[in-house]
Amino acid sequence: MSLPLLTRKKPSLEVKILAIGAGGLQRALTHEYVHDLIKMGKYKGGIFVGQPRHSSKAEAFSQQGGLYHVVTFKVGGITGIKLIESVVGASALCTREGREQFLNQVKNDLDLILVGVTEAGIKKGEIGMDILAETLFGYFNEHGPKSTISVMDTDNLKGNGQIVRDIQKEYAREKENPSYLSWLENKVDFLEEMGDRLVPDPSAVPEAIKEEAKKRIGKEDHLITYTEKMPEQWSLVIRDAKGRLRVPFSELTHRGVIVTRGSINSYHNWKLRLLNSVHIPFITHLAQLSGYKKINAAANDPVIKEYLRTVVCGNARIVEKDIPIQGENAAKYALSFVKRISELEDDPVRVNINHTLKLRERIAPTIISKHYTTASEEFKDKLAFALATVFRYLTAIKRDGDTYLGKDDLGVTYRFTDANPTIPELLMGARRENKEQIENKIRQIFEDFSLWTPPGSKQKIDLSSNEDCLRRV
Repeated sequence: MSLPLLTRKKPSLEVKILAIGAGGLQRALTHEYVHDLIKMGKYKGGIFVGQPRHSSKAEAFSQQGGLYHVVTFKVGGITGIKLIESVVGASALCTREGREQFLNQVKNDLDLILVGVTEAGIKKGEIGMDILAETLFGYFNEHGPKSTISVMDTDNLKGNGQIVRDIQKEYAREKENPSYLSWLENKVDFLEEMGDRLVPDPSAVPEAIKEEAKKRIGKEDHLITYTEKMPEQWSLVIRDAKGRLRVPFSELTHRGVIVTRGSINSYHNWKLRLLNSVHIPFITHLAQLSGYKKINAAANDPVIKEYLRTVVCGNARIVEKDIPIQGENAAKYALSFVKRISELEDDPVRVNINHTLKLRERIAPTIISKHYTTASEEFKDKLAFALATVFRYLTAIKRDGDTYLGKDDLGVTYRFTDANPTIPELLMGARRENKEQIENKIRQIFEDFSLWTPPGSKQKIDLSSNEDCLRRV
């Protein structure tokens, strides 16, 4: 039986926030929090969404008047359904008409521009950065050099605010407009942000959950966002150094939100090294190679469960020594994520992307930590096993254009890509080689500073100083 489409009359909220990107994390995090602020009477402003690639989500937003539902679930069933009303319009940025419609929104007195396009990295020339450059220049021309605005990138990258700022300054210099460059440097606040909520690919959500959600909603919703319950700790952490952010996320401290003028590097490092490392390198490659279709199924395997606890807790001890946060327990924080992935059906293939970047951000600091030597032998072995598993995954049998083909432990072929192809290229066909040849290749990986040095770092970083870890891998 067909259901009536979810829709509403044109909402009366004025557009105050632009969102470049239409992905699930924004819908389940920032957009939901803006909705909450509106309902609390703390904010009056709607979101206009620009979908960078394709047009299906922009069309759905337009058809549904910006409405959509967030459905929280775990193994066993739905735990909540919430109608989100903060989006008031959308357009497809890949069309001329849609791009013009989006850029026309700069006539409004905007408070915030959200950007969330890809975890692969953000760089000049990519559509998200191109659109942001056009948007900022348009806002400057419309509102003048005394206006202020905040920009917040929601991609899971450490130092995301500074990265976006540097990119936008490159665009600004090309315009040879000193007034605009000065405005960008002094009146635009590029906020550092850390967000945390698991949003599985819809294909990983069980059909029974989807059917139950459809039945309970009673309307056809093409933008249903399936996710976990909102994390209680550090779901959204924002650095607003100048205190000019006009969207009052600070009113949501009771929901695990932190807004501070100080550095958020410690929070971001903990998230990357304690939470995100649970996925990569600790479980998702292992799950896929072992034939598991769902991460939670692998996490509940008795053998993997014991391994995961050992490697996660051992890593937490090192992180806590490297970056102590007063009153916080690193192991407890990390194990909370293990519990979360054990309860939520999600696809390892969704997570297994941008492998080299994730290794650099999430586990390289542990390998080169001065506290590595204090760790247990069992942890060191399990860490080496995790790294070896990722390298095993990245050992392709052949290449197909920009895509690599590997074989899992059941002989099933899988396809993968990596934004940095150095490791896949080096390991191509290595399983046919002898131990000495493979050892040489792993050593090359450890010694290649281009793999392990973060963008903008003045110091070249590699992993070769840890001979113990290299030998174990």
